[in-house]
Formats: sequence, structure tokens, C-alpha cells
Amino acid sequence: MKKKLIGLVIGLFSISIVSASAATELKLATFEPPKAFIASKILAGWAKKVNQCSGTLNVKMYAGGVLGSPPKQYDIVTSGVADISWTVLGYIGGQFPLSSVIELPFLTKSSKAGTTALNTLFNEGYLDKEMAGIKVIGLHSNPGYQIHMKEKKVVRPADFKGMKMRVPSKIAGTILKTLGATGVKVPAPGTSEALSKGVVDGTPFPYTAVGSFRLFDVTKYHTEVNLTNATFGLIMNEDKFNSLSAGDQACINKFSGHDFGDWASSLIDNQNAKMKTEISKRDGHEIIIASDDVIAEYKQILAPIESDWLKEMSGKGLDGDAVLTRAREIITSIER
Repeated sequence: MKKKLIGLVIGLFSISIVSASAATELKLATFEPPKAFIASKILAGWAKKVNQCSGTLNVKMYAGGVLGSPPKQYDIVTSGVADISWTVLGYIGGQFPLSSVIELPFLTKSSKAGTTALNTLFNEGYLDKEMAGIKVIGLHSNPGYQIHMKEKKVVRPADFKGMKMRVPSKIAGTILKTLGATGVKVPAPGTSEALSKGVVDGTPFPYTAVGSFRLFDVTKYHTEVNLTNATFGLIMNEDKFNSLSAGDQACINKFSGHDFGDWASSLIDNQNAKMKTEISKRDGHEIIIASDDVIAEYKQILAPIESDWLKEMSGKGLDGDAVLTRAREIITSIER
């Protein structure tokens, strides 16, 4: 009897070894710290869904930029250093011109609206050219970007003059320059240090980032203007995806597209509201909501940015008018 039990235990142990060795690891890269919101909730949550669905995949996260710096997240996927990465599309100069439509001033307020627009644009073929050569798992946007300042309150457009502001994207840089600020390129994980050392006076960010990048101790004033936004992609090496079994591909596809976007944007919008509430309760912090008159002033000053974007797209042979019209249609239906 003992021999049978020992044999059974050895057999089960052998099966577990075979199962573990048979699992296909997929490296999922992000520059966010492991405990940051996107890394811990969105990316880890997505990986868990895929792993449980498949049983033969082990999507393993490599956080904190260990596989590549923020601007390299696209390159490490196309080169095969990572199998999957979460990347800020605006960090990759010129690669995703039409996707940057979501960054235009005052176009979006919520992650839900921007995310739905992005995934719909992709599904309808508007983004085929710039997404060629990669497997797009899902796209999403942040909630609208507010202005977070260390020492000096910024409310009206004139208040930006002379301010050193972190630049998260090309369009955001143009917005800040138009308002009279000096743009400074700082990767998102380095924002807290840059504010602490006086490299920048403030930064555009959604409230979610205040928690993710430890900005509670280095900011005081938070002005709501929904000035711009950012676009993100969960992307995969196309060859690696094609090498997987049909079952494993089906599990990835099951949690892709609108399924990924709707789930992720709901979590992001909830976290954004949570962080705003937390900021409002902290001593020494002030939330300023720009009035309609102030927003109108911003819109008048920044109006040329949209027309310049359309000219830029036209110069690249891209139909920016169609993309902007469709994006605005989707966003307006959600943010009435």
C-alpha cells in the first residue's frame, strides 16, 4: 500500500513538473513600478485572466522598466526582448499619428470615452497603417489631464508663463508652449523626483498618476481643466502571437479589444475618482475647478492646435478629418 501511495505521489509530482515546464512564458513589460495602479490592477489582472483561461500560458510581468525604458516599450516588443508591453503611444515619436487624436485639447474627460473611441477606430480600420506589424491587444486612454503644481497655483492661461512643466507627449508640449510654459521632458516614473528637485514646477496628469507616481508630497495645487489626454497600447509581438496554439490565441483574443478597453477604463475612471477624493481630504492640498469662462479662454488660445494637427495629418497623407469626426462622435455619445 505504501509503495502505491509513494508511486501516486511521485506520479503527481512528475505531472506538475511536466505541466510547469510545458507552460509558455510570455514576458509582459511595463515601465510602471510593480505596485503602481496600472501595473498591479490592469496588467496583472489581465495576465491572470489569460493564464486562467489558457492553462498553458504564463504571462509574467516585468515591471519598473527592467526590460526597457518608457520610450523603448514599442521597440522591445518588435525586437522580441519582451513579448507584450504596455506603452504610452505618445512616447514613440511619429509611430502613431492618428491615435494622437485623443490628445487634442478638451476632446475627452473620461477614460471610458477615450478608450471606446480608440478601440472603435482600430476595429473600423482607421488605425490599420500605424498598427501594422504588431498584435494590438487593446488600447485605452487616461481620464482628462489636470494640472498639478508644486508651489505656484495655475488657474488661468496667463498663469503658465514662466512655469517649467513636464511634457508627457508632443501635443501636450505644444499646448504648454502655446500657454507660455517651458516644457521639460521627464519620464512618468521620474516626475516626483523632478518636482522635488525643482526641475519642473508642475505636470499635466490625471488624478490616478498622483497615487501611482507618489506625487502627494510634492504637489499642492490641482486645477481641473481636462487640458489633454494620453493614449496607451497593450501590444504584442506579432510573430510570437502567431506561434501560439489556437487555444492560447483564443484566450488572448477573448480579453482583447473592447473587452480589454471597457474593463480597464472602468477601473481607471474609478481609481481617478478615488484619488481625487483622497487629495481633497489631505491637508495642504487644494483642488481648483476652472470656471466655464476660464475654459473658454483656454479653448480660444489653443484652438489652432486642432487645425495644425489636421494639417499635419494631411501632410502625411492621412485622413485626420475622418478620424477626428469619428472620435468626436463616439466621445460625444458617452460624454453628453
